[in-house]
Amino acid sequence: MNIKKTLSLVVFVLSIALNYSLKAQDVIDGIVAVVGDKVVLHSNIENQYLQLKSQNPTMNANKMRCEIMEEVMFQKLLAHQAEIDSLEVTPEEVESAIDQRINYFISEIGSEKRLEEYFKKTIPQMKLEFAKLFREQLLAQRMESKITSGISVTPEDVRLFFNEIPKDSLPTFPAIVQMSQIVLYPEVEQTEEDRIKKKLLGFKDRITNGEDFAFIASLYSDDGSAKDGGDLGFVGKGVFVPAFESVAFRLQEGELSDVVKTKFGYHLIQMVKRRGQQYQVRHILIKPRISTASIEKSKSLLDSVIQLVRKDSISFEEAAFKFSQDDSKNNGGLLINPESGSSDFFVESLDPSLKILTKNMQENELSKPHTFSTFDDRKACRVVMLNKKIPEHKASLADDYDRIQMVALQEIKAKAINDWKNERIKETHIEIKSDFECDWKVDWLKK
Repeated sequence: MNIKKTLSLVVFVLSIALNYSLKAQDVIDGIVAVVGDKVVLHSNIENQYLQLKSQNPTMNANKMRCEIMEEVMFQKLLAHQAEIDSLEVTPEEVESAIDQRINYFISEIGSEKRLEEYFKKTIPQMKLEFAKLFREQLLAQRMESKITSGISVTPEDVRLFFNEIPKDSLPTFPAIVQMSQIVLYPEVEQTEEDRIKKKLLGFKDRITNGEDFAFIASLYSDDGSAKDGGDLGFVGKGVFVPAFESVAFRLQEGELSDVVKTKFGYHLIQMVKRRGQQYQVRHILIKPRISTASIEKSKSLLDSVIQLVRKDSISFEEAAFKFSQDDSKNNGGLLINPESGSSDFFVESLDPSLKILTKNMQENELSKPHTFSTFDDRKACRVVMLNKKIPEHKASLADDYDRIQMVALQEIKAKAINDWKNERIKETHIEIKSDFECDWKVDWLKK
């Protein structure tokens, strides 16, 4: 088994299968392997293979089936041992995991009714079918966490790991930057707020008088949910921003809210249905137009702030905490890469505006105040400080310690899991009835 394919890949592949398996009723089923007291069905393999084949028709069929089968058998081995070790997964945890997956399906397809029609099964039937699979999945996660808990790497481990890499095999890292920012959101002028409120209250009157909410939302809402009539699907508490949720959750079925203001704009909300602690709402969002005067006012304030920083009257970190309206203020304005969790950004992966902005900046240099669009499409103004700039280079401990440390930790954990797997295989009843010619069979059947 390629142990670098961690359980997260197994979970990912299984999650793909969930969507497909409910449709693949024509697959002839049967047991292809036994791991402890867990069986691997032909459908477990074939459903995933068919789904992946639809995405990559040219792939080698036997190789892909073998990879899928080994991953599924590994999950079964983890789950089997978890039960032997008395690791627990509560029914509530299983139900919560299933609800998250069902809600994802609903958000993708548009509504509960459409989901049931698509799969030709009721929601309760889907949950019943998912229960065993999700319990095993969670048990496997628990077991892998137990195996790797307590594993860490010291600076000496990282140094030794790095030194074992042949010099001609060292990777080349692209240019990297670290940045901090101070962000201001221009104010919405009162005349614009009044215009939007009047428009939304007009929609409310029309809906109250019998017009269809979904139709109006599809025509006028500025949210991506407009294509679904404003429907946001079933969610639990904590999904929406507090200003939206506090109003939405108090509504009765069919009830309309007054105008609700959030950081995204102004909303008209309708409660569609409640189901325990979950609820389904739809909304109409109108985003405000930001005037040139408001933008210039924010840029002027930012300019005043950076003058204080340049005069050492206040540090950039203090200025970010005091003036910035972005969450990064709590980290001294430091931008965190959501993909890696570190403060490093590959220049080539930057938003084009940031790439252009930082291209000619030097370390510790401050940009001029400028406008930009946030990931949620809000207009804002900011000042950026370039904290660090590393050109394209061969990997080194000095410049890339965090990345090398992460890889070293992954390798040590992978070895621990691989060692565990090899030991458990010797002590676990395993049968492989599949006709697939897989290279890894020898290792799984060797006692």
